[in-house]
Amino acid sequence: MDFYAHTAEDESGRPLPVGSGKWQPLATHLRNVAALARRFAEPLALAAEAELAGLLHDLGKYRIEFQQMLRGQRSSSADTQHAVFGAAWAFDCVPREGKLAGTAFAIAGHHAGLHDVGDLQQLVRSAHLHPVETSAKLVRLLEGELGPLPPAPDPPTWVSDALATDLYIRMLFSCLVDADRLDTAYWPAAPPPDKPLDTERLLDALQAERRRKNEANPNSPLAALRNRIFDACLARAAQPQGFFSLTVPTGGGKTLSSMAFALAHAKAHDLRRVIVVIPYLSIIEQNAAEYRRIFGDEVVLENHSGVSPPPDQREEEKSRLELVSENWDAPVIVTTSVQFLESLFAAAPARCRKLHRIPRSVVVFDEVQTLPVHLLAPCFNVFRELQRNYGVSFVFCSATQPAFRRAGSLPEDFFEPHELREIAPDPPTLFRQLRRVDYRLPAPGETLDWPTLAERLAAHRQALCVVNLTRHARELWEELRRQQPDEPPPIHLSAAMCPEHRLGLIEEIRRRLRENEPCRVISTQLIEAGVDVDFPVVWRALGPLDAIVQVAGRCNREGRLATGEVHVFRPADHKLPPGVYQAAADQAAVILARLGHDPNASQRLATDPQLFAEYFQSLYQVVNTDYSKRGETTIQEDRKQLRFRQVAAKAKVISDEGRPVIVSRDSHGKAYAAPLIEEIRARTPAPGQPRFTRDDLRSLQRFMVNVPSQNFARLEALHAVQPLLPNLELHVLDDGFYHPELGLVIENRPLDDFIA
Repeated sequence: MDFYAHTAEDESGRPLPVGSGKWQPLATHLRNVAALARRFAEPLALAAEAELAGLLHDLGKYRIEFQQMLRGQRSSSADTQHAVFGAAWAFDCVPREGKLAGTAFAIAGHHAGLHDVGDLQQLVRSAHLHPVETSAKLVRLLEGELGPLPPAPDPPTWVSDALATDLYIRMLFSCLVDADRLDTAYWPAAPPPDKPLDTERLLDALQAERRRKNEANPNSPLAALRNRIFDACLARAAQPQGFFSLTVPTGGGKTLSSMAFALAHAKAHDLRRVIVVIPYLSIIEQNAAEYRRIFGDEVVLENHSGVSPPPDQREEEKSRLELVSENWDAPVIVTTSVQFLESLFAAAPARCRKLHRIPRSVVVFDEVQTLPVHLLAPCFNVFRELQRNYGVSFVFCSATQPAFRRAGSLPEDFFEPHELREIAPDPPTLFRQLRRVDYRLPAPGETLDWPTLAERLAAHRQALCVVNLTRHARELWEELRRQQPDEPPPIHLSAAMCPEHRLGLIEEIRRRLRENEPCRVISTQLIEAGVDVDFPVVWRALGPLDAIVQVAGRCNREGRLATGEVHVFRPADHKLPPGVYQAAADQAAVILARLGHDPNASQRLATDPQLFAEYFQSLYQVVNTDYSKRGETTIQEDRKQLRFRQVAAKAKVISDEGRPVIVSRDSHGKAYAAPLIEEIRARTPAPGQPRFTRDDLRSLQRFMVNVPSQNFARLEALHAVQPLLPNLELHVLDDGFYHPELGLVIENRPLDDFIA
């Protein structure tokens, strides 16, 4: 019998018969995946085991039941599953030789996702399939086509405890999944090679950008300070790999300076890529656009899409979305905290696929104060493992540097003082030199309702107001618009907008500010960190202290005024997002009350980095830095017991990840993804080429809005979303649900939606 790995389809998606010559032979697939997995694992020192995992991962496809299913002679069932057999062969080596634990987990989960260790034990001991006994027979068939299997390698020497074992298994799993998906997607062609990181060329481009900015502002005192920070980053990049902090006030040029350090550090240590991790989509859009302009589109990959196919529990390999899921194959990656952190703890193949690209990299955390507090302990443990055994350096950037250094009351997972090396030259002096605002703090018990606040905003030609909830932003926007019917409408910014829409609005804000036109902006927190805008006055609802100081960086940013004004207010409807955000806001209220109306209060907020060390230390004492629910284990405890699915369920940056929808047009007819959607749907691919590719997914992500699961279900019930393509887990939003000024609105849509 001829053994096959996959069937084939014609350009219209119709299945081709086995006699077409288009089905991929199983031996070819195993050989290709083994070679790719070995190549991916070379920088991880896991090459031999990754190669063996590649050879064994589809061992179960040598069973007659699986081949009959491919030929349509039987339906898919428990009898046609295939991953368990290669896993059983490897798992049998664990007690006998102390080897191949990672291979067993990786093969068993390469469709269904990583299993908890107890579930894997039950799987390989199935009384129905007899996987261990059957696998020995199947290996003889494999070796008849491919020759003898290579010997089982010893595990790496650094895999000496349970937590190190957890990450080693994940890395091997990532190599195997990426190799398998790439060969399946590209066969009969070979996948394209990774683009190398050309540090010399990119550093030259960065220096040219610095010269351009200096020439544009020849007499700017801010330019001199930014140059000093930039030069310090270059000078200190040759230090040994490890953990670094870059503590620079807002407006100090962290975006370019941190990249200068990362590229020079990568050059000094022959590292493979730079990964920039950013909390907010608005900063990703801005920074990725700037990096693309400087370095070129082919260098920078922007990855923030929440698209993730479900694990393939039945191993039928039908998900086209799975084949094109992101794998970070570019030299410079700009991604979200959600994408990066959950990749470290996920069990699903699509999320873990890119993990093997992190070793031998520089990881830059921008606005590091936004790292989720409830994940700090497991994150710091994994960061240390990545640094110690996988050649990763970390740079923590912030104007409000959190207290990650260990103190008497902080958890043991925090850093020793000597572990975290500061890059910036003399941060206290930088903060004093870059002070550009005065703070106006609320009196005890003072509150503002929306009409009163709208009146105060209307009194300023240009003003920014940041609130804590999307609902508050909309209510205040509507009140300000009601009070100023003859003025240009205020601009609303929130996560209900797709990135393309938001980025266009931010450019419009910059234009209005530059040309001194009326510009009043109501926003949620997404604008407060890293977005390059410059208002004379800013209002900020009482919230976390770092958020208050971050939004101050949008005020008098370029120092054109003697001082800007930052007003902190307590809304009459003082609702806050629950959990850590509320705890942080409570700690901020305590510190602000202690500062009171002391004339030095504003100076301390603007110039004293130690204030934030006190704030974060207080916060970390009252919140949990690992998953904590009564009667349940922590993430770290689950990692030690190799309970991968338990870890994945608990290690969520956002509790409800939601579902992305694609914005085609808004309710007034403006096109967003419409031309791309029409082209994809009308496409007739060349023979052997897929109808939907990773490049399509990358192009679409700037038109996506992530919708909470409950709201997505409501959209489905309203028939407001439709599949982009049949059998593809991507949906297009009905135009009527996307407002041109508010973004996605499901209920209480403005009247102009219906009369425009």
